[in-house]
Amino acid sequence: MIRSGIMRFALLLLTLVMGVTSLAAADSAKGQFSFLPTVEYDGKTYQARSSSDVTTVLLIGYDYQKKGEIVSDQEGFINGGQSDFLLLLVFDHENKQIRQLQFDRDTMTDVIYISRDGKKSYPRRLQLCLSHAYGMTQEENNKNSVWAVENLLGIAGENDGAQVDWYMAMDITGINRLNDLLGGVTVPIEDDFSHYDETMTPGKTMKLTGRQAMIYCRLRYYIGTQDNKNRMRRQRTYMKAAAKLLKEKLADDPGYANELLNGMGLIFDTSKELDDGFGFTSTDHRGTPITDTPTHYLMTNQSMDGIVSMMLNSLDYEICPVENLPGEHTIGYIGQNKAVEFITEKDAGIKWALDALYYPIN
Repeated sequence: MIRSGIMRFALLLLTLVMGVTSLAAADSAKGQFSFLPTVEYDGKTYQARSSSDVTTVLLIGYDYQKKGEIVSDQEGFINGGQSDFLLLLVFDHENKQIRQLQFDRDTMTDVIYISRDGKKSYPRRLQLCLSHAYGMTQEENNKNSVWAVENLLGIAGENDGAQVDWYMAMDITGINRLNDLLGGVTVPIEDDFSHYDETMTPGKTMKLTGRQAMIYCRLRYYIGTQDNKNRMRRQRTYMKAAAKLLKEKLADDPGYANELLNGMGLIFDTSKELDDGFGFTSTDHRGTPITDTPTHYLMTNQSMDGIVSMMLNSLDYEICPVENLPGEHTIGYIGQNKAVEFITEKDAGIKWALDALYYPIN
């Protein structure tokens, strides 16, 4: 069952890693019993697909920028960094496909707002990227981003029992490292990046260095239209090229999966429950490094063996084009500060979830 930047490009890496991963294919869920309750929407009844039929993974890219250091105390309840990159992957084992839903960082939705003592929490309508900021530990930050996405899609907690299976979060500073471990990702240069690198001019196709990958995926000022929409387009281009490169490397050498994860420095989230509602405190479990590297850019609540197994067992899965929730940008206020807001169409998230994670039974 579905359980449970500024940084966006960071997760490109995760998308690369996860963009070619998944559990072994299963038989159709429609003939299997599901413990998830049905959902009523627009006069129709929907049944959640079986846990053996779909697996959901949330990729979180945040700009905490601790440069690979393990942080046991974040020195404050709002220092988790913004999750500017959020990409939900749905591994459809029945149809051998991977669907991708990328969220606009400015999407207005409920996020978990935590009090200064870390003991009280309640939903507050803010930009989706701020979901990662609140919490006393990295685990709490990640949980908040997971909940915000679940809530936006109408699958949070007791609403219908459906939750994100697992997550992978990456510090933005790991982009350079990821690109270098892949041997350099080749992309077309359609915008003028010469403000930051005089060699990155339109009309070229370039194998990016780690620094150039950071420029290509992260920055937006003085580049093209300078807006987030254009940056998200470049991120999708990078992800597609990186996923293809990773797939080729895994086909040639299955052991490369362990090499990549070790090189990125994986931290395992030891929390018992990913989505246990509001009320987590600073006494929650902290992450445990599971690699011997000096730097640690990734955190996940999945074992390394589980990740590697997914990567190898989904090599023949079709990677579907990246999707986005429909909506429009506007200018609003968060407190007294003017901010860009992305307002999704009514029930856009719920409709997407029903299409990807459920099927009609009447």
